[in-house]
Amino acid sequence: MTGAALGAVIGSQPATARITATVNSPGANLNVRTGPARWYPRVGRLTHGTPVNPTCQEKGEYVAGSERDTDLWDRLPDGTYIHDGHVKRSGSLPMCAAASTAPHIEWTHPLPGFKVQGGFRTPQRPTHRGVDLMSFKGTPIHAAAQGTIVEVVCNIQPGGSCDVDGTPQSRGCGWYVKIAHPGKVATLYCHMIAKPPVVAGQKVKAGQVIGYIGSSGRSSFPHLHYEVHVNAPPTSDAAAVDPIQFMGTVGAPMPRA
Repeated sequence: MTGAALGAVIGSQPATARITATVNSPGANLNVRTGPARWYPRVGRLTHGTPVNPTCQEKGEYVAGSERDTDLWDRLPDGTYIHDGHVKRSGSLPMCAAASTAPHIEWTHPLPGFKVQGGFRTPQRPTHRGVDLMSFKGTPIHAAAQGTIVEVVCNIQPGGSCDVDGTPQSRGCGWYVKIAHPGKVATLYCHMIAKPPVVAGQKVKAGQVIGYIGSSGRSSFPHLHYEVHVNAPPTSDAAAVDPIQFMGTVGAPMPRA
């Protein structure tokens, strides 16, 4: 084949169609987040009709959308995410080559066999930044994932003791353990019955026993208060996310009672 003929063949190949996409979220802005789930921090908002340029898709939290109900999230060029259910696009997007969010690790229920009875930031308790699971004194509490113990603390009012049952008038969450996990996620476990059998700096595995159910601190019955924080530690009100949503996303659902 001559050079001219080869050039003619190459020039005749159709160009790859560029995917066009716009936000389809009438009546509300579309949140831009740091990862593929609603519990990741919001870093921006896009109005209905805004053109976007997603590069690929990643599986995450399943959400109903105005275009489709899906667990796919679109990654934008700056590494942030929008839910694909609210994106009108001209074609399919490739899956992202590698997840840019938290590395894949095993997650497990911290109190197997027990259900959530106290919710995250409910209208009745808007400052409640975790969930409560009622149980029996002495029931083992498990690390929700591998990580490093960063705090083992008695959190109580001055002059109080974490080695006795608390009351609704007590302060703090009694004996608690905080764990830092890969991907800048932290979990907190409160109201333990006695000083936990772990120490700061200790490595733990998913499912490892880190303490036992009690009622220390501000508590009126034996239970586990469980929190999840992203972009943490440090933990804070702003970093706290709904543990039910988070645990469902990482494959360790926490059913409600």
